[in-house]
Amino acid sequence: MKRLFRLKILLIGLAALLCFPSAAQALTVPKDELIDVTAVPGRPDAPLVDAPSIILIEAGSKAILYSKDADTAYYPASITKIMTALIVIENCELEENVTFSYRATHELEAGSSGIARTEGEIMTVRDCLYALLVASANEVAQALAEHVSGSIEAFAELMNKRAAELGCTNTHFANPSGLNDGNHYTTCHDMALIMCEAIKHPEFVEIDSTTDYTIPATNKHSDSLRVFMKHDLLRGSEKYKYAVCGKTGYTSLAGFTLVTSAAKDGMNLICVALHCSSAKERADSTKTLFDYGFDNYKFYSINEADPSVSGSGTGNSFLSPNVISLAVPDTAGLCIAGEIPFSALTSQTVWEGEASLGGRIGRVFYCYEDALIGAADLLINTEKDDPFAFLGKTSENADTDIEARSGEKSSLYTILIISGISVAVIVVGGIIINRFINGSTRRRKKKRRRSIR
Repeated sequence: MKRLFRLKILLIGLAALLCFPSAAQALTVPKDELIDVTAVPGRPDAPLVDAPSIILIEAGSKAILYSKDADTAYYPASITKIMTALIVIENCELEENVTFSYRATHELEAGSSGIARTEGEIMTVRDCLYALLVASANEVAQALAEHVSGSIEAFAELMNKRAAELGCTNTHFANPSGLNDGNHYTTCHDMALIMCEAIKHPEFVEIDSTTDYTIPATNKHSDSLRVFMKHDLLRGSEKYKYAVCGKTGYTSLAGFTLVTSAAKDGMNLICVALHCSSAKERADSTKTLFDYGFDNYKFYSINEADPSVSGSGTGNSFLSPNVISLAVPDTAGLCIAGEIPFSALTSQTVWEGEASLGGRIGRVFYCYEDALIGAADLLINTEKDDPFAFLGKTSENADTDIEARSGEKSSLYTILIISGISVAVIVVGGIIINRFINGSTRRRKKKRRRSIR
C-alpha cells in the first residue's frame, strides 16, 4: 500500500509540473521597444543642452538615457532618408539598376540638394544609396522610391507601415526625401527607433559612415562625380572620435536636424536632434550627450553577465530540460549607470501566449529598486538539441527537421497539447500499474483463502 501511495503522489506531481509551467506574472510588457531609464535611482545628473528636442538612447539595450521634448512632432528634413535607405536595403539587391523617371528628376523644390540626374539615367541601387546618404540627393530618393514601390505615394505608404512596425507612434511620411510637406513629421523618439533598426544592416552602416564617394559614369554622364557628406561629427574640425554614421537635415520649416550613431566600449549610442536653430547647436548638443552617455553608463551583455537566464537545465527551461531550452539573443544587453553593480538588479520572467521555433516565448525584465531598466527576449533555442526529441526523433535528422519547421508558426498551445499527451500517458500508465498492483493483491488474497480452506 505504501508503494502504491508513493506512485500516485509522483504521478500527481509530474502532471502538475507539466500542466502549470509558469505562474502568472504581474509585470507588464512596455508598449514600445524603448525603456526610459532617466528616472532610475542613482542616475547621474544630466547635462544641459541647447537643442529644443533631443534624445539619447543605447541601441543594444533600447534604453533612453536622456530625453528632452522627444515626443513632440517636428519636420525631419533629410534625416527622412534614413528610413528611405532602410526600406531600399530591405527590399532590393545592391546591384539592381534604377532608371530615373521624368517625375523623379523634375518634381523637386527649387534649390533642393541633388546630383543633377536626368530622365532615363541608370544607376545601381548601391550608387544610389551613396548619393542618397552622402550627397543627400533628392531626385535619387524619388527614383529609389519609384524603383521599390512603383510610385512615390506607394513608397510613402510603405514607409508609414514600416514605421508602425518599428513602434513609431507619432510619425507620418509623405515623401522619401524629407522635402517640406504639412503631412510629413516625426519625433526624436521615433527617429531613434528607425535608426536603431537601420544600423542592424552592415550595408547601411558602411554607406552611411562614408564621408566622400565617387559616383561612376553613367549612360547620361560620361564623367564620374565625387560627393561629400556634410555631417560635422563625421568629418572636419568638429569630428567626434567615436561617431560611426549619421545623417543631417535642413529646411526652412524643419530647422537643423541630426541623427548620429557613436560606439565605444561595447556601447552603441544614438542621438537624434530636431528643430535646432543652427548646425552648431545640433552638433554641440549631440557631442555633449555622447560624452554624458559614455562617461556615466556601462553596457552589460546579458549572456555574459547573467548566463543562467538561458539554456536548458538552468531553471528557466520551459516544462523541463528535455522538452525545450531557451536562449537570449547575443546582442541583448543592459545599459546601467556606472555606480550600480549588475548584482544589484532583480529579474522577472513573463511568459507569452505563443511562439515559433526560434521565436520569442517570453521576456525577462531587469529592475533596480523597482525601476525597470531593461528587458531581453527569451527565444526557443534551435541551435541545441531538437526540443521535440523526446517524441522519438533521432539526432541525425533533428537539425534538418528544426530548420524545416523554423518558418512555421508553432503556438504555445501546441506545446501544452504535447504536455497533455504526456500527462495522459502517465495517468494511463498509473491506472495500469494500479490495476496490476490491485490485481496482484486480490490474487494473493484468493490464494490465502484457498490455503485456509
